[in-house]
Amino acid sequence: MDKPIIENLKILSECFNHKSDTFSNSTIFVNEVNKISIQLEDETNFRITYNLHFDEKMLLVPEETVYHFCLSLFKRKYDDVELPFSIKKTIEIGEWFKIEQEESVNIISAIEKELDYNYRLKHLFLESARFEITYCNGLLILEDKEKEYFSNVFNFRKIQITPLKKSHEA
Repeated sequence: MDKPIIENLKILSECFNHKSDTFSNSTIFVNEVNKISIQLEDETNFRITYNLHFDEKMLLVPEETVYHFCLSLFKRKYDDVELPFSIKKTIEIGEWFKIEQEESVNIISAIEKELDYNYRLKHLFLESARFEITYCNGLLILEDKEKEYFSNVFNFRKIQITPLKKSHEA
């Protein structure tokens, strides 16, 4: 399982105090609350199996929503919390820039400044009017406070920002 999603999930699992183990066709994440198995089902879908009290629950999710469901599981406080399956649009970087405009650019700049100061930066938690933003070991996590969008994860080094033109500039 060499998909970038799985490698990113391993990084995220460490941020949420999970241990991971990779097998030929699946990766397992565990901590004192969770036992989560992620398996590539086909080219575009993942099978997520997780513990639910004394049983297991299985979800088949498309590739674009796997981060949202895994983040929700990584953050679970109790093993009797079931993930509701719903259909929403996943937040993308371009959409975030449109929604929050200058605020999103300022957040990216703040993270870049912090990285310039501390190149070993592991975690940084930020917040905007609409989103919770977490920098975690090179990844940027966007979570919508209004729950209109599914959460998503991005490689921070690959984010491209185009400067916003201010209305008073010609």
